Amino acid sequence: MKSLPMMLTLGRLVLAPVVAALILWAAHELYADRLLAGFIYALAATLFIVAALSDWLDGWLARKYDAVTPLGAALDHCADKVLTTCALVTLAYAALPFHLIAAATILLGRDVFVAGLREGVSQSGRTLPVSALGKWKAAAEMAGIAAILIQQAAAILFAPPNWITGLGWAGAGLLWLAAALALLSGASYVGAALRR
Repeated sequence: MKSLPMMLTLGRLVLAPVVAALILWAAHELYADRLLAGFIYALAATLFIVAALSDWLDGWLARKYDAVTPLGAALDHCADKVLTTCALVTLAYAALPFHLIAAATILLGRDVFVAGLREGVSQSGRTLPVSALGKWKAAAEMAGIAAILIQQAAAILFAPPNWITGLGWAGAGLLWLAAALALLSGASYVGAALRR
């Protein structure tokens, strides 16, 4: 059981490019076979949700079975970033309106900035642990991406209009909430780095 958290993390790393490839495939099929595109988006949404839930599960299992390791924690963090980056970049190409591309840019820029900040702090033998704001940001970001993927599938597969509208508002609201939390948590990391 102690190896299960690491296996889940590695599984998330594998699923990230699969989700990205599905989004690109759906965008390619959209004007050739709309029904197929809808099912591909539904599959991408399902795999993304499975991967996002594995993030919570691997952390819980690691703590339950006392399998927390520095390598596991680092890979877990990387897997989250790879998953959300793959999904956001391909969604920006395939489906996001301009205002959500702006939110995605904030999210991706903040992640690169914080990764560089962590690396700089580590050069002095210190660490910059994940903050509560950072965890809420990640949760909102994953939920927003999931909502947008489900909305794409729902719109193509002729779901009721109020479902499509609700999913669109939920996805946009969650991504902008994540972007706001990204800015706040980024500022808190800068403060923590300066204090240390």
